Amino acid sequence: MEEKLLTEENTSNYANLSQIKLHYNLAGDGEAVIMLHGGGPGASGWSNFRTNIGPFSSKYKTILLDLPQFGKSDPVIFDGDPTEYNARVIKELLDTLGIQKAHFIGNSYGGATSLRFAIDYPERISKLIVMGPAGYGPSYFVPRPLEGIKALNDWWVNQTREQMAKIVDLFVFREELKTQELIDMRQKAALSHPEHIEARAKSVNRYIPDLTPELSEVKAKTLIIWGRDDRFSPLDFSLNLLWRIPDAQVHIFPECGHWVQYEKSEEFNRLILDFLGND
Repeated sequence: MEEKLLTEENTSNYANLSQIKLHYNLAGDGEAVIMLHGGGPGASGWSNFRTNIGPFSSKYKTILLDLPQFGKSDPVIFDGDPTEYNARVIKELLDTLGIQKAHFIGNSYGGATSLRFAIDYPERISKLIVMGPAGYGPSYFVPRPLEGIKALNDWWVNQTREQMAKIVDLFVFREELKTQELIDMRQKAALSHPEHIEARAKSVNRYIPDLTPELSEVKAKTLIIWGRDDRFSPLDFSLNLLWRIPDAQVHIFPECGHWVQYEKSEEFNRLILDFLGND
């Protein structure tokens, strides 16, 4: 039988929760894998993980979630830590879908949310994979704010394609992947949801706290992944996580930036599928 081609449209689903409507892309059966995207303009579950959903959905119930204030999910005005809110609504989503436990894969902002979920709801998480997660105190090697974070903040102010091109240039290490199509796709996606831009502007007290003091509470078996050339999350942050999370290991990809799942998609897929499939 011919394998069904997965598209954003034929995997699209919504969940009406108590306080918010969430959008997610769903494919496959089996143990649940939740993939959480980063926090850049134009980010969504599909945009971040479209090259990963196929291999994962052949073995797992794979859910690419649009976090609140992103993609097709509802806007939210945050007053404080958004990862705590995200973790709470993800728990409600799992309850709604009848999923008792899930593996979590989180990139950047999604990595911070995944760690928050692992700390707050340890009984609901199986294995944890984080890639360049946000939310850590000063780097010993790179001054803050990092150039990537500066570029993100500048886009939220001027919202130009030129600024989006700068973001993509900093996100991605390999020149051949910094395409005009990618820049156009992200810019179009970001501008197609003015309600999210407005909600972010109103989230004046939004901040992601330093999770370092709580990392020892992560009980899930954890794989920490980093691009050696990440210009958004310094490489030494990976050692902070490795040192403090009790059951953690780290894998560093050379010649790779902040979007490991995109730049090294084939190696990334093999690495994580092996991690999930072996005890």
